[in-house]
Amino acid sequence: MSDSVLRAIFRGKVYEFDEEKMKVKDLLKRLNLSPESTLVVRGDEVLTEDELLRRGDEVRIIIAISGG
Repeated sequence: MSDSVLRAIFRGKVYEFDEEKMKVKDLLKRLNLSPESTLVVRGDEVLTEDELLRRGDEVRIIIAISGG
């Protein structure tokens, strides 16, 4: 895999972004996802919405399910 793009994996689909850097909240906005209902994970680390993603990063986006 090339380090020339930022990759986000969501529900088995890979999304690639050409930006040099992007905040997690901007990534979620681009994918029309709510920060309240998703987790963004890089490696084994859950990221906050203000953390910076860079070219070459690969993150997984997971829907957080809650119930009562």
